[in-house]
Amino acid sequence: MSPKLARRDLPDGSFIEIAIDEIEPDRWRPHGVRYRFAWVEKGTCRVLFDNHHGKQDHCHIDGVEKSYRFVNVEKLYDDFTAEIRNLGGLV
Repeated sequence: MSPKLARRDLPDGSFIEIAIDEIEPDRWRPHGVRYRFAWVEKGTCRVLFDNHHGKQDHCHIDGVEKSYRFVNVEKLYDDFTAEIRNLGGLV
C-alpha cells in the first residue's frame, strides 16, 4: 500500500506535511502504522513525529528527540497539533 500524503499550508506561512501508511506489524511498529507528521516553519522542521525503519515511535521538538507512545492515529494528530500550539504555531 502506498502512504497517504497530505500537505496543509497555514496562514502564518508554515506548513504541515503528513504521511501515513498501514503496514505489516514489525519490530519497530508493532501497531502496523508507519507515519511522519511534520510542521515546518521558515524552512525549519520544528515538530516531527515519526517511526521510520530502524526506530520506534518518537518525536523531535525543536531538534530535541524523545520517545513517543503511539496509541492511535487520532491521539497522534492531537499530540502533534498540541506541540505546534505550544510553540506558538497556528493550526
